[in-house]
Amino acid sequence: MPIQWSQQYEVGDPRTDRQHQNLFEYVNRIEQLIEQGRAGRLNSQEVEHLFIFLDAYVNTHFAYEELCMTLRGCKMAQKNKEAHDRFLKFWAEFSRAHTPQNITVAALETLRTTLAGWLTQHICKIDVALRQTT
Repeated sequence: MPIQWSQQYEVGDPRTDRQHQNLFEYVNRIEQLIEQGRAGRLNSQEVEHLFIFLDAYVNTHFAYEELCMTLRGCKMAQKNKEAHDRFLKFWAEFSRAHTPQNITVAALETLRTTLAGWLTQHICKIDVALRQTT
């Protein structure tokens, strides 16, 4: 079931909110990839595009968000950095174990579950602290 962006996820920084919205779109795209995989039609080029996006996202978005929190004196800055570090570890291990050419439906399901949890838990519990600094 797709997850939808809503106001509850807004952090008050337009750039951060746009980046979060992009991640929502990609998480929903993973659901489509899972359906394709179950039908035996998984396109490794689409999976590669997903991996490229996630590599760029975790590096650029995390750095930007951490900088925003630090510069604004956000009380959740350290917790945010620690959560990002944990996610970076997950992504490094995941992308080492799976490539776009050898990924399985089960691995895509794990990725989708992890990212969906990240969106609903991390954004709503940590990132929204930026609202208080804008």
